Amino acid sequence: MPRAQLPCELCDFIVDYLHADRAALGCCALVCRAWVPASRFHLFERVSLSKKDGYAAARLDVLLASPQATFARAVRRLDLHNALAPIQIRAPRTGRLHVKTLLALVPRIAQLQDINILALSDLPFDLLPAFPKVHTLYLADLSAGPALLRLANYLPNLAHLTLKRVHAIPYRAPVSPTLKMEKLRSLTVRGSSIAFLGWLAALGPNICTLDLGDLPPSEVRYLTKYLEALARPLERLKVGLSPGTDVHEFAWDELAPFLDKDTRLVVCVEMEERDEDEDSEDSEDDRTEFTLRAQFPELEKRGMLDVRISRVWAFGG
Repeated sequence: MPRAQLPCELCDFIVDYLHADRAALGCCALVCRAWVPASRFHLFERVSLSKKDGYAAARLDVLLASPQATFARAVRRLDLHNALAPIQIRAPRTGRLHVKTLLALVPRIAQLQDINILALSDLPFDLLPAFPKVHTLYLADLSAGPALLRLANYLPNLAHLTLKRVHAIPYRAPVSPTLKMEKLRSLTVRGSSIAFLGWLAALGPNICTLDLGDLPPSEVRYLTKYLEALARPLERLKVGLSPGTDVHEFAWDELAPFLDKDTRLVVCVEMEERDEDEDSEDSEDDRTEFTLRAQFPELEKRGMLDVRISRVWAFGG
């Protein structure tokens, strides 16, 4: 009499349910060969290394060197923080102290060729050619300027780019022709000046979605110059104003000419919560929303304007 077997779909569902429990996933992989692919899919989905992980990076390199290692194909996201920063590490046999970069400790990381999401805090250009399948890139805590133009040489399939807390180098026209990232479609900026946006207009002229957070009124000029340089109007623009910004200070009239009638505009406003009655706050919110909607009558008429107002508590005196 044949043994009863669970359907493959049900087995995969069980393993998927345990996706956040690494210990359980490890046990699942030991149950039977049929459970290995689904367990590995979640166990090795993401590899994250920073300069505090020097010994872990060295161990990972040893694993990647083994001919029995087959997990590399399962890794789809790689987070490398401070890949080029020096790290002090002791040799396991001699105990001698060595200084190496994180990247030098794990050179075989280039074997993770199925990476499609990459997060970096510096730009190790020698490594980037190993990841031609990357479609989403997160950059944080680095200088954003002409070095961004080199990305086109290494990440031909990049579609989504996010920059956080970057040091903005104001744009000046490149002295030589620049390769384009024709597939780059969406750009997100958080916690940074947008003075560098011109470099990205030269890099990815086909951006259709732009998401900006914490935008001060003084930087509208960078936004309008960027929009003017694009090959076509945006499909979607999301603008989050810096906390405490008075919407009347924002040069909406300078922005409006660069938005197409079919551009969806989302404006996010954070207003301080105060100890006053609810009706007064509602009235202030209504006035703010009315002011914003009056700036873009064509978008408002076509239902392409979305105003989002939220209240946050302000701490401190």
